[in-house]
Amino acid sequence: MSEEPLPESEPPRAGSGDEVGLGVLLAGVAAIPSTLRAAGRGAPALDAWLVATAAWALLLVPVSLAMPRAARGLRGLVGRAAPREWLLGLGLAASLGAAGLVVLASVLHAKTHHRGLGGGVFGIVGGAVLVGAALAAGRLVVIGRELAARGVRREILAVVPAGAALAAVALLGSPLARRATDGAPLRAAMWDLLLGVGLVALSRLVRLSDGASPALRLGGVPAFAFVVVAGGLRVETSTAGPALVEGGGLPGAALSALGAWSDRDGDGHAAHFGGRDCDEGDPRRHPGAHDAPGDGVDADCDGQDPAREAAGSGVPSATAASARPSGSPAASASAREDAAAPSSAAAPDAPASDPAGSREARPDLIVVTLDTVRADRTSLHGYAKKTTPTLDELATSGVVFDHAYAAAADTQRALVPVVSGRSLRETPHAGGEWPVLDDKPEMLAERLAKAGYRTGAVTSFTWLRKDRGFAQGFELFDESPFRENHPERKVTGARAIDAAIAAHRELASGDKPLYLWVHLFDAHARYLPHDGLSFGTGEAGLYAGEIAYVDRELGRLVAAVREGPRGKRTVFVVHGSHGEAFGEHGAKGHGTQLFDEVLHVPMLIAGDAMSPRHIETAVSVYDVAATVADLARADASGLSGVSLVPALRGEALSRPPVVAHSTRRVAVIDWPLKLLSFRQKSGKLNLALYELAADPGEKNDLSKTRTDDKNRLDALRKRADDNREEEDRRR
Repeated sequence: MSEEPLPESEPPRAGSGDEVGLGVLLAGVAAIPSTLRAAGRGAPALDAWLVATAAWALLLVPVSLAMPRAARGLRGLVGRAAPREWLLGLGLAASLGAAGLVVLASVLHAKTHHRGLGGGVFGIVGGAVLVGAALAAGRLVVIGRELAARGVRREILAVVPAGAALAAVALLGSPLARRATDGAPLRAAMWDLLLGVGLVALSRLVRLSDGASPALRLGGVPAFAFVVVAGGLRVETSTAGPALVEGGGLPGAALSALGAWSDRDGDGHAAHFGGRDCDEGDPRRHPGAHDAPGDGVDADCDGQDPAREAAGSGVPSATAASARPSGSPAASASAREDAAAPSSAAAPDAPASDPAGSREARPDLIVVTLDTVRADRTSLHGYAKKTTPTLDELATSGVVFDHAYAAAADTQRALVPVVSGRSLRETPHAGGEWPVLDDKPEMLAERLAKAGYRTGAVTSFTWLRKDRGFAQGFELFDESPFRENHPERKVTGARAIDAAIAAHRELASGDKPLYLWVHLFDAHARYLPHDGLSFGTGEAGLYAGEIAYVDRELGRLVAAVREGPRGKRTVFVVHGSHGEAFGEHGAKGHGTQLFDEVLHVPMLIAGDAMSPRHIETAVSVYDVAATVADLARADASGLSGVSLVPALRGEALSRPPVVAHSTRRVAVIDWPLKLLSFRQKSGKLNLALYELAADPGEKNDLSKTRTDDKNRLDALRKRADDNREEEDRRR
């Protein structure tokens, strides 16, 4: 290799203000794509450019200042006589290795579901990627030396491999990013990163003219100060910040991170840095929150409180609740109690009014599980925005259970009862985070098959599959929705409904009654946008859009069934699996806490023969299996829930308080009272009591003032725990 020494020094562009000026200049150019994305979302272009330039300047100015010092530090480390080719090879190896690791991470992000597996593969394969990058860099240096000997200019030799590395990342990374759940923002960030790296690299190769350097030196610091101050002001006073966050890219990501850091009330929305939170002291007020009409509070931060609508408009006022249309959300307990009374139009002795019917005329049963749908984000349960028109329409010929609760906060415990009719603990299974169900217990589908039903299922989540034990008793079991589209990265609802319609058509080909279970996953994180379904910005807005999308797809299934020859004999049972938290009590997602944002789910049962009514009694997802078995006249022995068929006939519903579990937590709901217990690792038990009718946000703990109610519900908790321990001993 050539031993040509490097020059003792180069006239530094920095140390002085010209490196700052250069960073601001690069930031202004790098901000153009973000500006275009924000302008496309209605933000003023100049405001968007100033904010994006400020974000880029805070990134690129330190980089611009650091690079000359880094170069001098490297020379001091390896010696000033180090071969230029050796330094070039080191830089190439680092660049290629970084590009390879980016591509590897993108592949694992798109293909690997299990985080531990993905991290292990990255650690093992990543080392091989770095070794390969070093070998490739050595070979490129040899090729470059040969080309230099033939007279090829040094600038060209530097630009070509750097451009090739950037192109490789772009060509491989863009399709992978497109397949990710957050595809559009991820692609925007990737292109922004490539643009920034390219601009910095180009700035190192291009020599500034004699006139430009003094201008940058004198104007760099003032320009940087102006851009940062002006951008900071405009992000607080214009629509540029939210538009940049929605558009994605590095400026949007920076604003999102700053917003999360400044979110003092933990509701997932900030009042600064492009956030639109109108009250940082109240987690119940934020964009996308439920805004109760006429209460004088702008809960969703849209600048207005929706007015109460007159009776019959779909969102009843408290004073007009008794005159509400059938199927609309109830506004008072008395109105619901009136609706629960048997009607003369659906007398129990009339054949058409009995949902179960005789064994010879049993209904077709379609159970639809809406994964991760919380009740208060559905218009069925009073959400001000029309997220669930299909559920609203079903409610006009069905029974709505206003206080339905998930069996548990996590997916595993919440879904197993739908299939087995028992809790996960009571359903024999192999251990592990995602257990395999044993083939010994009799599943709900097996009970219905023995009762003469044809059975089918369509699942949309990778755990709910045949080799995990979920196909027991199903004549048809369709896994294609998650086989074709990764459920946490792509949309599965349309494929699931197509499969459900096809399965229904197949099962309906004979004279036997049918049972079809359809699992719809899309409302589960991460949240994807859907054309024509916009319910606000941020995670909460996207989540509401996902609920609306699932509801829209459900509407296709309902229409296909009702338009067919068996429509009048079909009973739909629709329920949420569990909800989703957005920081209301300091947590996001689901799996641990048992507050209503995670436990309270929509549930309704609709059929041609039913009179519409709302039921106040607290019920559980455990009751789905017991109700289906009762409707089918199948064996219901040993099932954990309570049949809700009496409520469908207009009779009074008698059910003990609902009990739900998560790790070290138990909830007991005897509407309107709710007891929450949490056992610390030390063994200490904490109890909290809430009165949900007066305190739906579960903010006011009454355990110290209403001790009789606390003790009564705690006795139920102890009894439930004792039963669980006894079941463990029997197994």
